Amino acid sequence: MKKIFYALIILATLFNLSSAVHAKQILSGAQIEQMALAEIENILDERGEFRRREITLRRSLTNVPLPEGIIDVKILMPSTSISYSVGTPVKARIFVNDKPFRDVNFVVSIKVFDLAIIATHDLRIEVPVSESDFRVEEIAVDGRTDYLKDPAEVAGLVPHRFIRAGSPVTIDYFQQPVVMESGNIVRIVFKQKGVNVSAKGIAMTRGRIGQIIKVRNEASQKILSARIIDSQTVEVV
Repeated sequence: MKKIFYALIILATLFNLSSAVHAKQILSGAQIEQMALAEIENILDERGEFRRREITLRRSLTNVPLPEGIIDVKILMPSTSISYSVGTPVKARIFVNDKPFRDVNFVVSIKVFDLAIIATHDLRIEVPVSESDFRVEEIAVDGRTDYLKDPAEVAGLVPHRFIRAGSPVTIDYFQQPVVMESGNIVRIVFKQKGVNVSAKGIAMTRGRIGQIIKVRNEASQKILSARIIDSQTVEVV
């Protein structure tokens, strides 16, 4: 009867029919590490993270002596976010005969890689950028998914912050250039019942495409709020 019991245990282990294995007094650190890495891979997949990744333990795990019995190990991780920039704490909870026996705590480093555009040189505030200011390469990301991959997306825009050479960028680093200065002569466009009416005016403040500024109608001298369409045109909102 005992031989049949051991045979079933071995078959279950070989064919992965159960996560429990029969104790032989030692659970190796390598086994715990293997289970932890497999569980982390599953969690990342479940969270929709399929980019290339590297998962390593900060330190090697020691072997755990155990009494006779059926061993089961549950890998526990933070239920919220997993950090790609600092270590993520992991707990291996060891059960013997379905009873908690010991927790093994350790830290894993998770690196996730993605393609991104990188500044080839320092980019200064308010200086328009072109596609040649960037190169595309694979980088270790910090969990963000909004790094830009195509330099054409920012061509003609200006940084609103200093960007160092070698830095990946997102669209949030850029804005439209200033196209209108205070005192510029502008064409003010009004939309009335589907008909466009225009008048001559003067910009009261500087601004960028899409921004709303104050303009003065030259004929009526009224101050109006208008959205910048281009360097010479605004539309009353």
